[in-house]
Amino acid sequence: MSTFSALRCGVRVDRSIQTPSLGPRPGATRRRVAGWREDSPLAPPDGASKKKSKRDKRKGAATPRVEGGGKGEVDGAELNTIDLGQGKSAALYVPTDVAEVEGAVSAEGVKQLLARYEDSLYGAGDVVWPASIALGRLIAHCPSLVKDKSVIEIGSGLGLCGCVAAAAGASRVVMTDVDGDMLRLASKSAGANGCGDVVETMTLDWGRKESWPQGEFDVVIAADVLYDGDAAAAVAAVAGRCLGAGGLGSMAIVCDPAQRTNRETFAEEARGVGLETVDADFPGHPNMRLLQATRVELTAGA
Repeated sequence: MSTFSALRCGVRVDRSIQTPSLGPRPGATRRRVAGWREDSPLAPPDGASKKKSKRDKRKGAATPRVEGGGKGEVDGAELNTIDLGQGKSAALYVPTDVAEVEGAVSAEGVKQLLARYEDSLYGAGDVVWPASIALGRLIAHCPSLVKDKSVIEIGSGLGLCGCVAAAAGASRVVMTDVDGDMLRLASKSAGANGCGDVVETMTLDWGRKESWPQGEFDVVIAADVLYDGDAAAAVAAVAGRCLGAGGLGSMAIVCDPAQRTNRETFAEEARGVGLETVDADFPGHPNMRLLQATRVELTAGA
């Protein structure tokens, strides 16, 4: 049995503990964080918060509304414990007020609401996505993947996977994202996990080659970033740049929700930059896929 197959499923976000926040909010009450997408583990049941506004409490009120307007309140981010299973966990700062849906609404009503805000919700980085938790679990329970290696996370968002990699013994971790606020929270989370000395942050817009990292890394990690064809192609190209000539144990590890349809695009682009991709079941997470891309070694006459 492989090391990967020994992992078990079951991940939760523990919000029962008292933890500090980046910004004091005297007299404020803790609000339930809801993610943009329907597959976020922080989303309330049926996509609707139990909280109701005074307007919605009136008889006959049934129109949903959005609080927060999109991106969460970064300055009021709360430190949460992400349970990685079997006694392992990571601390992560998560923004408050992330597109909370208020009012008693039907599941169909929430779908209509999400459709209306589709452009704003797309690719949001300010929530903890299931794919990042799955990848974080894998790294936490298989630390040899990153131990004593240099690691770069593409599209890190809040930085869960990067923090876990650092805690697992990576010699250097660079977390990248296009959103500076998310990088600030990721850096704070690294400090909260006691690994700030090996973690760096870097602004990366994969659509602009001039922002791509110039150095080489042993391992590239990414979770839920293949959400369209352009993104899949760009992530593969950036991975190829970051892995350089490649060496023993060097690879790109990507966790992708099974329902996404852009893994072939990633594999094709990766092949173009000298990486061979294996698309496999994700241990303990049947709704995820695990992509592993490694440098192809060409021999004379091949």
